[in-house]
Amino acid sequence: MKKIKVGVIPAAGKGNRIKELPLTKILPKPMLPVLNKPILEYVVEKMRDVGIETIYIIVGPKKEVIQEYFEDGSDFGVNIKYIEQEEPLGIAHAIGLTSNFIDEPFMVILGDDLTITDSLQDTVDTFFSKRAVAVESIIEEKNEDILKQTNCVVLDEGNKILQMVEKPSVPVSNIRGCGIYVFSPIVFKYIKQTPTTFSRNQKEITVTINTMAKTEPVYGVYVKGLNINVNTLSNLLTATDIFLREKQKGRL
Repeated sequence: MKKIKVGVIPAAGKGNRIKELPLTKILPKPMLPVLNKPILEYVVEKMRDVGIETIYIIVGPKKEVIQEYFEDGSDFGVNIKYIEQEEPLGIAHAIGLTSNFIDEPFMVILGDDLTITDSLQDTVDTFFSKRAVAVESIIEEKNEDILKQTNCVVLDEGNKILQMVEKPSVPVSNIRGCGIYVFSPIVFKYIKQTPTTFSRNQKEITVTINTMAKTEPVYGVYVKGLNINVNTLSNLLTATDIFLREKQKGRL
């Protein structure tokens, strides 16, 4: 079984959509607690459990909080290194900051992504079996408001990604991309070519993936479980409620 040994966690966002929570004055969004530990710790654990050994965390404002909590990662069973994103220039830009350090397939999980699943290995296995250059975990989303806050994915019959639409005013499908990816190092070439969006002045990873999907094998892999992208206070409260119920059932 082939493994992914390197991970990247973009965790440099300012969390403007959740700033009504007083804790964000002292904590970066990925360090907001869900039950007894920060969001980011769940992400690190997911990477460790799928076999990742070295993790690059992309840090920004309040970076010291993250660095002091995780240190070198040894307490969490991984080797953690930190790269600072000085300006909030988007997820693709954050991933691109690791280009001088990574020359093998790697996993990316967003620092505000909460997933309860045992199936992340499916994403890794699909990357290798399909000889893909990119794979994204996906999930069916019934809530149209969540689709509008995140992104929609259009697939062909073989689950190859045809298009991703970021924060659509009218959702083009009921399939949502999770903040979980596996990339070939070729993605760095496409990130360099990704233009900065006019609306947000950022390099969006959805734009990068759309460009790759025109000529490269890019696939979606369904997550068997629950996925919450924590963008708002409502998302955080929902995540806390779900994780509490899952813990009571012995699934966490």
